[in-house]
Amino acid sequence: MGFVMDFDLENNVLRVTLEGRVTDSVMRDLYATVTRYVALRPPCHGIMDFSKATKFEFSSNATRELAQSSSAIPPEYMRAIVAPQDPVYGTLRMFQMLGETNRPNTHIVRSMDEAYGLLGVETPQFSPVS
Repeated sequence: MGFVMDFDLENNVLRVTLEGRVTDSVMRDLYATVTRYVALRPPCHGIMDFSKATKFEFSSNATRELAQSSSAIPPEYMRAIVAPQDPVYGTLRMFQMLGETNRPNTHIVRSMDEAYGLLGVETPQFSPVS
């Protein structure tokens, strides 16, 4: 299916929700889209949510490639990746370790509540990004 993006202006957080089948192509498209969006506005924190992913086909090669690329969100800003499913969590932990130099503030969590807590978001107010 792909992904949707929304933004919380009050808390300065971009959230990307992946839905359905997550493939290398979807992840590359997501990365390019987020990079373009962040380049047009002041820096922000980020949440990537895999809770609605029904199939996870993100290869180790693509994981390595994206982890070693430049971060779309500046390194000093926090990133939370929500991965409730064990296989997704494991792959994204590998992504975190491989990309630690480019993304030092990346955290893999199991729930959206954990992500909000990590970013200090008490009352999220997201609006769709076109």
